[in-house]
Amino acid sequence: MNVNFDELTGIAVKDFFYKNVASANQKDGCFNNYLIYLNISNFKIFNDLYGRNKGDELLVEIANLILPLAKSNKLCSRVNADWFAFYLPENDFSETILVDISTRLNQKFKSQTMPVTVHFGVYQFTQKDQNISLAAGCAKRALKSIKGDSVKFIAYYDKAFMENEERERNITKTFDAALKNGEFKIYLQPQVSSQNELKGAEALVRWENDNHEIIPPGEFIDTLEKTGLISRLDNNIWEQACKLLQDWQGTDKDNLYLSINISVKDFNYLDVYTICTDLVKRYNIPVRKLRLEITESVIMSNPKVILEIIGRLRKFGFYIEVDDFGKGYSSLSLLKDLDVDMIKIDMDFLQKTSNVEKSAIILESIISMSKRLNIDVLTEGVETKAQQEFLTSVGCDMFQGYYYDKPLSVSSFDNKYFNH
Repeated sequence: MNVNFDELTGIAVKDFFYKNVASANQKDGCFNNYLIYLNISNFKIFNDLYGRNKGDELLVEIANLILPLAKSNKLCSRVNADWFAFYLPENDFSETILVDISTRLNQKFKSQTMPVTVHFGVYQFTQKDQNISLAAGCAKRALKSIKGDSVKFIAYYDKAFMENEERERNITKTFDAALKNGEFKIYLQPQVSSQNELKGAEALVRWENDNHEIIPPGEFIDTLEKTGLISRLDNNIWEQACKLLQDWQGTDKDNLYLSINISVKDFNYLDVYTICTDLVKRYNIPVRKLRLEITESVIMSNPKVILEIIGRLRKFGFYIEVDDFGKGYSSLSLLKDLDVDMIKIDMDFLQKTSNVEKSAIILESIISMSKRLNIDVLTEGVETKAQQEFLTSVGCDMFQGYYYDKPLSVSSFDNKYFNH
């Protein structure tokens, strides 16, 4: 057995691969060449479904596809388990060859019900004496940034990626102090009935930094999700919502509810049941005034566990909302099996389609079916009067969106709706 080559695939092991890439990259004019990392999505599940022999067959097939590209088994590697890497001269690289690898893998294993999905991380050398281990780390980080993504399959470690990494480091580095200093503020987006009556609001978050600049959630939520810090932020926002509901008691806002968002990381990192029940007890607020909003994808990430927790929360008295209803593949099953109070449908359901008429029929059917099951329906993302009128005509009686109002600070919400 040659220790420099992987016994299963016949291509180089990691250290030998790195050594040969370093040598190749030392050659004159070769410092613009590429190091590409490849990883199989859900390889463990593939192995569990089809057995180790079929998993090994997949690994060998990947090696067979990248070997002709690298032109040498010294310049391609099974670096670890289902991680591969290969080195290409600048003139031989194109995204087309990466797409071709994915296509040919799916053709080879098309008899399997689970598609084979691979992601690529691409690093281009900027100097010929570059540290290969560091370059490989960059390619791997680029790949990891899209691992699990069902839309993007190729990521480059380029200037934009480095800037994004730096931005993410700054968010992570400043998060603790920002949370401690109260920089994360609760914002409220009104939820309104078809009679134009304000019923409550969704509690959202904005980051007001020490320069009093408002940072929108799109610029920090993904980073906090990725690092697991989102659970600490969510817990903070839940508490702010409860404090606000307590402040509203005995005022002209006493009849309003607030909806809080619960993410998949919250279920993974927190005891959601204990925290939510403790909050309503500690702030002495009616349990139905703190509504719990959970996305369909969160429920389906671990149905057995999350449905059990939802059942306990609803038994305690919480009003449960399912957000992003219809975006996944399990919607009708949820209507059948899940004991909830409301589903939220996004207007994207109608807008992101070439057949609006069919989508409208489906939407009308969902609303009708939900009402027969005693489930309330709210449509969010409503932006025009025409949308509101159509939704009302098909039976939807709760709305949220810019047609009514953008998310407002607590003081702006109070001034706009209650200080006349």
